[in-house]
Amino acid sequence: MVKRRKLVTIKDIAKEAGVSLATVSFALNNPERVGSQTRRHVLRIARELDYSRIKKSKMTGNIGLISDDYHNLLFGEFYNHVVFGILPELKKHNINILIDSTGNDPECFPKMIIKNKIDGVLFLGKSSRDLIFIAEQKGIPLVLVGHPIPDLELPTIIPDGRSGALQAINHLLELGHKKIAIIIGEPKFDPITAERLEAYRFALNKAGLKEDDKYIIEADYGQPETAIEATNKLLNLPDPPTAIFCTSDSLAYRSYEAIKAKGLKIPDDISVIGFDDITAPAYAELPKPELTTIHVDREEMGKSSVEILFDIIQNPEQTTYRYTLPVKLIVKWSTKLLKTQD
Repeated sequence: MVKRRKLVTIKDIAKEAGVSLATVSFALNNPERVGSQTRRHVLRIARELDYSRIKKSKMTGNIGLISDDYHNLLFGEFYNHVVFGILPELKKHNINILIDSTGNDPECFPKMIIKNKIDGVLFLGKSSRDLIFIAEQKGIPLVLVGHPIPDLELPTIIPDGRSGALQAINHLLELGHKKIAIIIGEPKFDPITAERLEAYRFALNKAGLKEDDKYIIEADYGQPETAIEATNKLLNLPDPPTAIFCTSDSLAYRSYEAIKAKGLKIPDDISVIGFDDITAPAYAELPKPELTTIHVDREEMGKSSVEILFDIIQNPEQTTYRYTLPVKLIVKWSTKLLKTQD
């Protein structure tokens, strides 16, 4: 006889959490009506008890697209091209799209989620754990696009950051560089950053080079100008690097500014390599020299995210959580064979 797992109810959650049934109901269905500390406590208990999803009874013909930043979604150097891949794929299937933004506010819960008006949702970039969990409990299939959430096994599509970083560092090593710095755009514990940083260290160690913490500098993807200060720190070292790997093109182009301000030439005096291969940056035209970078097919990423979401909608029991998009090195004019001066 097969033993069935006991169905967890909101009464069980309320008892374990030490709150009322109404509080649990609000936390799951009207989260804006509950204090953030109480809501997180209730959601944590619900996760621990493996609270079951609510199954949708009928399809709406709508797919949600949620980002923490409208501007980043529509005009950002990276995600706008992801959206360009999403929209035609949805149109091809006669699916409506509902777009909303949390505005970097973890207390913001879009109505499309709360009122369960969508068949699935794509979360672009960083997303609120609470919002994602509420979507799950409402039975809304979802895909995280561009950024995973640590410790949560959720369908996620990201560029192959490890492969890209290895290609970048190996390219610089082949050019004779040994003093290679890296400018990262998030704290070291961020999953995207950690993956690229691990690959950077792996490539150096494999080449027999000792990594040096002074060559690892943190900037901020959200404020690319922070790469100027990061680059200055590197250039002001007694033993500055001969090459810099920036984990995004936007950081690399700001690094250009600091290098040129010092009167140095790229790539004659220092090589620079980026990541993303952006084609529509917040510049009138791309800075010179053309940047050697890691190409990410962002439109394909958007298209694939829709295909993954449709697959989850049709096969809710599928268990593949991580999808990686292949990337490739594009050699242009910002990297050069190191002069034999040592």
